[in-house]
Amino acid sequence: MGRKRHSGPGEALDKAAGRLGEAAGRATGDASLEAQGRALRRKDELKTYAVLPHADGGWKVQAEVAARASSVHRTKPEAVAAGKELARRQAPSQLLVYKKDGLEVQEEQTYR
Repeated sequence: MGRKRHSGPGEALDKAAGRLGEAAGRATGDASLEAQGRALRRKDELKTYAVLPHADGGWKVQAEVAARASSVHRTKPEAVAAGKELARRQAPSQLLVYKKDGLEVQEEQTYR
């Protein structure tokens, strides 16, 4: 039987900030802010992966806490397909697909 994990003040702050960001995004109609707030709120519940533009061109799939990319691809559709497959295998997880600017979330998928 597993132990119940106690959350610390940092986790509580993340959840509160996530709820605030999600609500602000919903109120202003900013889907990207809403998705980022939801990701922050669910931080400890789901493993989060992101499809982001790569500095050397192309696109990368990267876990939220990782320093290096899980994979690098020439096109965005290739990266999205790889990210979806990775997120499905690691369920429960979440995939955030960012726009070319790397700041705004274009698509959000949750896998349970």
